[in-house]
Amino acid sequence: MSLKVAIVGPPLAVLFGGQEVQADALFALWQKDPEVTATFVPSRPAFPKALSLLNRVPYLRTLARLPLYVINLFRAFGKVELVHVFAGSFGTFLVATVPAFVVARVRGRRILVHYHSGRCDEHLRRSILTRHILRACDVVVVPSEYLAASFRVHGISPVVVANVVDPGRYPYRERDPLQPRLLCTRNLEAHYGIDIVVRAFGRVQREFPEASLCLVGSGQQAPEIRRLVGELALNHVQIVGAVHPDGMPSIYNQSDIFVNGSYIDCAPVSILEAFCSGLPVVTTDVGGIPYLVEHERTGLLCPTGNWVALAENVIYLLRHPDMVRSLAERARQQTDLHSWHSLRTVWLRVYRAARERPGPGNSYPVALDMDS
Repeated sequence: MSLKVAIVGPPLAVLFGGQEVQADALFALWQKDPEVTATFVPSRPAFPKALSLLNRVPYLRTLARLPLYVINLFRAFGKVELVHVFAGSFGTFLVATVPAFVVARVRGRRILVHYHSGRCDEHLRRSILTRHILRACDVVVVPSEYLAASFRVHGISPVVVANVVDPGRYPYRERDPLQPRLLCTRNLEAHYGIDIVVRAFGRVQREFPEASLCLVGSGQQAPEIRRLVGELALNHVQIVGAVHPDGMPSIYNQSDIFVNGSYIDCAPVSILEAFCSGLPVVTTDVGGIPYLVEHERTGLLCPTGNWVALAENVIYLLRHPDMVRSLAERARQQTDLHSWHSLRTVWLRVYRAARERPGPGNSYPVALDMDS
């Protein structure tokens, strides 16, 4: 008999990021698996047509969604054994994770919190409620050892399960000859350092006037980024907005170097997608990124916030194309650890351990050998 699981997470919408992509991917993968029967519960439910105008009103729309969300949780949790809820930090934890935790407990269901946020240390330090809920969960899962270390400081022992990516969706292309076509696929929000990427590109374009930059993503900083592009008098900069995951393989295929300038980060799926596609990765060394990118082995790292160093790393690759081939090949090999073939049995062990746990406690009590 298959294990019945409710996956609670943000849906793919106009603005989406790593959580949305991972929730959508896991739900889709379980649809093809006889071991798990998965139901998806969006943490941002759609309004009925009569209330659709609320989508235009910040804060009010969040408050108005809450009763719809809770009703959907009650209905879905009555049909499952385990709740798998995606969690972010601060406000998203309050409006998405806390209701799912409460309803799961009222319904008597096991709950797994799948935490994704590079701001976890600050979040855990500042929120007693968050620490209490995470300690009371049956399982806490994080996608990076970087996050796991922060959780352990607060007496919470999470299981590390890497983000999933399908290498087969992203055609690998050797960049020969390497072209100065830069790509950044992070949302246009302050913590992703798109300004750093744009400033670095300005330095690259002075050396390579034909260089281009494609920015994929949407967010509150879009007007500011457009102004910065104008102030720096940059050419060949394309801001394409959000692109559905189905359209991303062709975006990667049309580019030659992946650039990331984030100030806060954990285990970005975009870097894994670049690895799959054969793009060399140049990135800041913030948060959990050094757990994904090994300097001069699978990519190039530079200090956080240092756009000059970011630019110099790009220029170095353009002048040393032989290095690009070795970086890309080693990075592509690393993606096997993030494939569904590698992660399916890990998730099954975590799910079964959560279901079989004898009762609530203060930390995850089952020792799982993730390498077996």
